[in-house]
Amino acid sequence: MVSNPPCDTANPSQGGNLLYNDDVSNDEVSSVIICGLGRFGIRVVECVREQSPSASITVITAPATRADRIRRIESLGAHTVFGDFRFAETRAEAGIKEATSLIFCAPSDTDNLAAALDARGEAPHLRILIRLDEGRFAQRLMQDFGIDLALSPAALAAQEFCLVALEPMPDMLPPKLERDVSPRRKPAASPLPQRFRLPPPYDTRRPLILLAILLMTLFLAGVEVFQQALHLPLVDAIYFTATIITTVGFGDYNLLKESPALKLFGTVLMFGGVMLVALLTSFITNFFLSGAASELRNERMAKRAQNHLIVCGLGTVGFEVVRMLSEQKTPMVIIDDSPDSNAVRLLAGRIPIIQGDASSESALLRAGVLRARSIIACLSDDAKNLEIGLTAQTLIQERRPEHRMRIVLRCFDAELARRIREASADYILLSSADIAAPIFAQVALKSPTLSTAESADGVRPDLI
Repeated sequence: MVSNPPCDTANPSQGGNLLYNDDVSNDEVSSVIICGLGRFGIRVVECVREQSPSASITVITAPATRADRIRRIESLGAHTVFGDFRFAETRAEAGIKEATSLIFCAPSDTDNLAAALDARGEAPHLRILIRLDEGRFAQRLMQDFGIDLALSPAALAAQEFCLVALEPMPDMLPPKLERDVSPRRKPAASPLPQRFRLPPPYDTRRPLILLAILLMTLFLAGVEVFQQALHLPLVDAIYFTATIITTVGFGDYNLLKESPALKLFGTVLMFGGVMLVALLTSFITNFFLSGAASELRNERMAKRAQNHLIVCGLGTVGFEVVRMLSEQKTPMVIIDDSPDSNAVRLLAGRIPIIQGDASSESALLRAGVLRARSIIACLSDDAKNLEIGLTAQTLIQERRPEHRMRIVLRCFDAELARRIREASADYILLSSADIAAPIFAQVALKSPTLSTAESADGVRPDLI
């Protein structure tokens, strides 16, 4: 899975538990049409070829497809048809009448479904498989529209991410840490220059606290002055001060016959009180409406988390990971930089969400990286995911070298994953395409007997 592994159908995470009809011979030559040539489409082509060297593969892709992708599938013996797979004439040119399976790998759920429904009418015998990002509709599509298999690569990848992240870490320290770090002495100073550290973020509570202190000071000063100068009981002094600061002035107490100094003090108390109350009200309103109060609550929840998982990014895969971990009641903290996204609004108040860049030290520390058991970086950017892993590993080694944490990164580039895997065993790189593509290829080449116990997101329980 890390570097385009062989599509081993015996691997449960790659569909090895699917059941097949015995009336389909493995020697039968299959004709597979694959629509879409993104990363996932290329991986499906590779898995189909690995599982069936004699299969006929036709790929429908746009004329603007990258040349290196075209060369890659042609090297695997696939035939290319340029055009839009949503059009019947393009599918006819690809040989839909003679094909045994049709796989829709495009990133658009709507396009995949619309073309699949049209194809079902054009070739009723055809085995149709579609990729879905919204996996919760998979079972309904299979039941109502005659789709043979609808799977969400994100849901399948999320299962693998969760399984890897929840694996227990070895009790022993890695050899490097056992050799270099002693509990009684500090590590030797690095000859490299110290990394640039950003100043701590501005605390939005400071003006709120300052205004509250000033208002309370003014109020207590008024109580003390009126208690001494007017010889009022404590409760009456508190009452009189409150009526002046809030400009209520019921008339039962006044400074009409008092000394000029006391009148001036009362005037200062009026203006100062009105101004401080107005400012304090404005800052309190902004504190709640701007989300600062929610962010503070999330950070407090994150500070209490122990032995938890950190999920970076609430995209398609990230949200599925969070959903599955929630079902298992696994403690977690989320880092995401999109405060207005639907996923953040849906999870707000249920799971602590740290707003910010997951690759920054500040966000990772606020999420409790020094106490976490695993971190899952599942953004759609390989470089960003790697940066998150490197930053987390650096923080652990600098501040808590005895702590072990599993680092799981989403990676699209198979070559990059292979190089990182060869260089270090500290990072686990997974690809949703590598996890889901073997299942699509396996079902496309054989006749599956699907279990009726489909889950709501289109993922079979026996694949978990």
